[in-house]
Amino acid sequence: MMHTILLILVVVIVLGLVIFVHEAGHLLFAKLARVEVTDFALGFGPSLTSRKWRGTRYHICAFPLGGFVRVSGMEPDDPITENSFRAKHPLLRFLILAGGSIGNIALAVVLIFVLSFIGFPKSAVLVQGVVPEGPAAEMDIRAGDIIEKVDGQRITNSLSLSERIREASAQNRPITIILDRRGEILTRKVVPRIFTVEEDGEEVLYNEGRPSLGVMNVQVNKIAPVTALVTSNSVAATSGIKPGDRIISVGETEVLLGTDVYFLIDPEGEGSLEPVEVTLERNGRRLTVTIPAGTTLESLGVIFQMELEKLPIKETIVRALQNVLYTTVAFVYQLRLLATAEGAKMVSGPLGIAELISQSFSAGPYYLIMITMVITLNLGLLNLFPIPALDGGHILFLFLNTIGLRIDKRKEALAHKVGFVVLISLILLITFRDALGLSRLWG
Repeated sequence: MMHTILLILVVVIVLGLVIFVHEAGHLLFAKLARVEVTDFALGFGPSLTSRKWRGTRYHICAFPLGGFVRVSGMEPDDPITENSFRAKHPLLRFLILAGGSIGNIALAVVLIFVLSFIGFPKSAVLVQGVVPEGPAAEMDIRAGDIIEKVDGQRITNSLSLSERIREASAQNRPITIILDRRGEILTRKVVPRIFTVEEDGEEVLYNEGRPSLGVMNVQVNKIAPVTALVTSNSVAATSGIKPGDRIISVGETEVLLGTDVYFLIDPEGEGSLEPVEVTLERNGRRLTVTIPAGTTLESLGVIFQMELEKLPIKETIVRALQNVLYTTVAFVYQLRLLATAEGAKMVSGPLGIAELISQSFSAGPYYLIMITMVITLNLGLLNLFPIPALDGGHILFLFLNTIGLRIDKRKEALAHKVGFVVLISLILLITFRDALGLSRLWG
C-alpha cells in the first residue's frame, strides 16, 4: 500500500513540475512584457488556497495534474488597456504564447545536464571474434567476452586496447586482461605475439606481422539485455514483454547486450521483414514471445538497463552540451512519426505517461529523470503545433493577424473551443487505449 502511495506521489510531482514550468514560462514572459496576469494556478478545480502578490493571485487547486495562467486581454470580451495582451507588440505576444514551451525546453536542457552528471552509459570493448591460431584463443578468450581492464587500466575503446598491446609487445611481457563473460568476471594473462593464419591454402602473417592477441573487437555501451521500461501501447507490451524481463535470444541468435535486441529485430532500420521469436527469462522461467513483422526500433517500445559511469568534469560538460544537441535533434526528427499510423499507436495519454513514470521510478533515478526530460520536451514541442486550443494555435492566429488576415476574435475563440473539445476527446480515447494496453502489460 505504501509503495502504491509513493508511486502516485512521484507521478503527481513529475507531472506537476512539468506543468508548473510550462505555466511559469507564460507567467514570466507576460510579466517581462508588463502584461497584467490576474491568476496563476497549479492544478485545476476548486482553489484550496490562494495568495495575491504583485497584482497576481496564485492558487493551489484541488486536482494537481493541470494548471493555468489568466492573462489580461486574451479573451474577446476583455477590455484593451495599456497592460493587456492585445495592446502589446506582436513579438511580445508571441513570446508570451511560446513562453510555456520555452520553459519546458529549458527544463529539458537542465535535466539533460543532470543526467550527464549522474553518469553516461559505460563504454567497453566487446570481443566479436577470436582467431583460432592466436594467443587469445589459447587462453580461452571467447566471442561475446567484454574486455573491462588491461593491466589495471579501464578499456573503453579499441584504440586504448591496441596501445596496451603495443606496450606489452615492445617489452615482451604478458598483459593481464579482466573479462566480463555474461556477469562472470575472469582474469587472463596473454602474451601478444606474431602468428600466421591459413588464407586461400597459404600461411600468411596475421595483422601484417605485428604482435596481436588475435581478437576482432568493437566499442559498445554496456547495456544489459534486461528491460527497464516498456511502453503500454508498444509492440513489446502487446507481445508479452514486461519490465524486468531478461532477453536471452532473438531467433536463433543469443543476445549479449540490450542493443543486440534492436538490431536483431530490425537490422535495416526499416522494420522487421517477418515475425521473430524472442526467448526471455522472467522470475526464473523461460518464455517465448513473438514479435510481429514490421516492428521498428521505435514501435518496439523498450528501454534496457544501462550501466553508468561518471567522467571527469570537463569531459562531462562537453558531453552534456553534445547530448542537448543530439537529444533535441533526434526528438524533432522523431516527431515525423506522429504523421504515421505507427506513430499514432505510440502516443500515450495521462494514464500511459503515469505508468512510464512509475516504471522509471522503480528502475532508478537516471530513468526517472530521463522520462521527465522526455515528457517536458514532448509538452514543449507539441504545444507549438498550430492546432487551435494549443499555444501553437494561438500563435497561428497571431501570425495571420500580423500579416493582415484579420480574424474576428469571437470566431477565433470558437475555433479554440472546438479544438479543445477535439483534444479532450482524443485524450479520452488514448486513455481508454492506454487502459487496454496496461491490462495486457500487467495482465
